[in-house]
Amino acid sequence: MTNEWLDLVDDIDFPPTPLQGGFVLRTGRKGLIALLHAWREAGVNHAALGIQFSERPVKEIIQELAEEILPHFPSFEGHERLRARW
Repeated sequence: MTNEWLDLVDDIDFPPTPLQGGFVLRTGRKGLIALLHAWREAGVNHAALGIQFSERPVKEIIQELAEEILPHFPSFEGHERLRARW
């Protein structure tokens, strides 16, 4: 698991740019997708994206994440549930 404080901008081609000493990442959609792919290749299977430092309205960011970014990263089906042996 890892996390990123994110300022997701309207320009989908905006390059990943660290802000506040690297504390916040300003990027467009393509940069975020590339970052998430790199994390997945490194073995990350859970990511938390903090958007409280974003300049865009939260509703817009959530909609873009849901419609344009999440489809690139389908959920894992998980493991079969174990039965309790009581």
